[in-house]
Amino acid sequence: MISILVPTLNEAKNIPKLIKKLNNFQYKYELIIVDDNSTDNTEQIVRKFLNKKIKFLKRVEINRDLSQSIMLGAENAKYKHVLVLDCDLQHDITDANLMFKKLLKYNLDIVIGSRFLTQKYSGNLGFFRSLFSLSFIFTINFLLKKKTTDPLSGFFICKKNIMFKNKDNYFLKGYKILFDIIYNSRQNVKIKDIQINFGKRKHGKSKLNSRIVRIFIEQIFYTLKKNFLLNKKKKII
Repeated sequence: MISILVPTLNEAKNIPKLIKKLNNFQYKYELIIVDDNSTDNTEQIVRKFLNKKIKFLKRVEINRDLSQSIMLGAENAKYKHVLVLDCDLQHDITDANLMFKKLLKYNLDIVIGSRFLTQKYSGNLGFFRSLFSLSFIFTINFLLKKKTTDPLSGFFICKKNIMFKNKDNYFLKGYKILFDIIYNSRQNVKIKDIQINFGKRKHGKSKLNSRIVRIFIEQIFYTLKKNFLLNKKKKII
């Protein structure tokens, strides 16, 4: 049993297709759609599908924020495992089945759908987006120690308690909640990467912009500072 968390922002055209694709998920689940105050008819479309298995939450804050959406969804999740995936249909449900199977079999804390485990270029991500992501990943691995091949992934399964155990240490802004969980949770977690089939976006557009990049750079510096202070404290003790 697992809670599937899907953050949305103007994804009206993708909602019906995503719900249909989830019929291929092999485990019992609830779907929690967390909307970040969309300006299209995402909410109206979602409400047509609401039932005991599908929930809808809406954030109305001025600043849209994926990390806050994911944490809100996790707070309302009833199962002890959560699957985070995007609504843009680029994440394959077949991969999600394999990810959850691995997590249960090996009692892992996090299984990450990596775009770069066995390949260094994701065709559907595009050359420049791949180069952009890989540059940040290289920097993260150099500064903070490599824990995964894709700390920027938006597709992962996690034990819910891992997300909340050290929440006070999180940056909790921007679009990289997985990065927060891995590098700011102050706990040793068992992680495994699975190479995913990263699909092509069919509707909508990427949310990446200069503001998101700026926030993520701030998140890296925040994490570096947290780690520096933690290591300093350990040395004193």
